[in-house]
Amino acid sequence: MLYQQRIVRRIILISMVMLCGIMSRAQHVTDVRAHGALADGKTDDSRAFQRAIVQAQKNGTRKIFVPKGHYLIARPIKLPSYFTLEASPDAYIELKPSCNQYLLQNEDLVNGNAHIKVTGGKWNGNGWTQTRTMRSTVDSSDFCFGMLFYKVRRLEVGNLQIDSTRSWGIAYMECDTVHIHDIRFQQNPFRDTRQNSALMQNGDGVTGGGNHVLIENISGFTNDDLVAFAAGGASFQGKMSPFPAVDYHDVTVRNINPENIYDSIPALKAVAFYTFENRKVSNIMIEKVHGNTAMASVLFYSLFGKTGYFSGVTIRDVSGANVYGRSTQPQLPVVYGIISVKQSVMDRLDISQVSREEDRYANPQFLFDENTVIDSLNINQVDIRHRHIQGNLLLQSAGAVIKNSRINGVSIQNRE
Repeated sequence: MLYQQRIVRRIILISMVMLCGIMSRAQHVTDVRAHGALADGKTDDSRAFQRAIVQAQKNGTRKIFVPKGHYLIARPIKLPSYFTLEASPDAYIELKPSCNQYLLQNEDLVNGNAHIKVTGGKWNGNGWTQTRTMRSTVDSSDFCFGMLFYKVRRLEVGNLQIDSTRSWGIAYMECDTVHIHDIRFQQNPFRDTRQNSALMQNGDGVTGGGNHVLIENISGFTNDDLVAFAAGGASFQGKMSPFPAVDYHDVTVRNINPENIYDSIPALKAVAFYTFENRKVSNIMIEKVHGNTAMASVLFYSLFGKTGYFSGVTIRDVSGANVYGRSTQPQLPVVYGIISVKQSVMDRLDISQVSREEDRYANPQFLFDENTVIDSLNINQVDIRHRHIQGNLLLQSAGAVIKNSRINGVSIQNRE
C-alpha cells in the first residue's frame, strides 16, 4: 500500500512539473507588439518583428505571434530554422510601397533552413509600386515575391491571404517536404495607377520546385498561374532567374479554385507545370480543379524551345471553361486547350472526370502540340456541354506523337 502511494505521488509530481513547463512556455509566447510593433499602418515595424524573432530564439519558444493590427514593413521578415510565425486572422501585414523587397523569407538564402511554419494573417505586397531586380545570385536579387523560401527542408504555409505582390505570392525553390494549404489570393489585376491590366505579368499565386510537395485548397485571382510548379529555374517575361534547373518528384496539387476579380477578369491559368533545360518532374497528381480561366485549367509546358520530361501524370476531376474575351488579349482562349501539353515528353498521362460548360470558344478540351510525345494516354469520363458552338471541342493533336491511347465515356451535347 505504501509503495502504491509513493507511485501515485511521483506521478502527480511529474504531472505538475510538466504542467508548469507548459504554462511557462505559454507565458513566453513572443508577441510582436510587446517588442515595439505599433501596428498603426504608418510606422515601419520591421525592426520589431526581428527583435521578436531574436527573443523567441532566446526563450526557447521559437515562435512569434502577430495579433490584430495593421503592420507596415519596409524590409522582409526573416525566419530562422525550426521557427513558427503565427498571425491572427485580423493581422494585416503590408509591404511599404516602393521598397522593392519581400514580405517574408527564410533567413539563409545561401545554405537554406529547416522546419519553418507560417500561418494566418492577410499579407499585401503593394505590387504595382515595387520594382523587381534580377542579379547573378538568389541572395543578391530582389524579386519582390510576397514570401520566398529557398532551400528549406520541411516547410508549411497555410491559412492566410496574400494580395498584390509584384511577382509570385508564395515562392518555394529547391525545397523538400513542402505543404502549402488554405491560401486565398487577390493579386492586383493592374500593373500601374492607370489600371492597365497586369494579366501575364508573372503574378503567380504559389510557385516553386521541390520534392515531396503537397499544394491544396488554393483559391482566388492571380495575374498568371494560380499554382505553378517549375523543374528548377524560373523566368520573368522571358528572362531566366538564377535558380538552377533540377529534377523533382512526388508532387500533389488538389482543390484548386481560380476566380474572377473586379470586372470579371479571370485568373490566367489554374495549374501549370514547367520544365527548363531538359529537366524532369515525376509522380504528379492533379485533382479537383474547378473554375474558369483566361487560358487553361491545366498546362504542361517546356519553355525556350527545349524538350522537358514528365513521368507518371494523373489528372482527375477538372471543370472549367475559357471566359476571357478582351480585345487586348484576343489570342488567349484560342491558342490553348482547357488541358494542354506543349513541348513535352510524357511516359504516362491519365485524365478522368472532366467537365466543361462552354459558351464562347470552339477551342479543344485537350490540346497536344506538334512537339509533344506521349507513350500512354488514357482519357475517361468527359462531359462537354456548349451552346450552339461549331468547331472542335474535344481533341487537337496534329503533329503530336501518341504511341498508345484509350478514350472512353465522352459526351458532347448542345444545350438549347
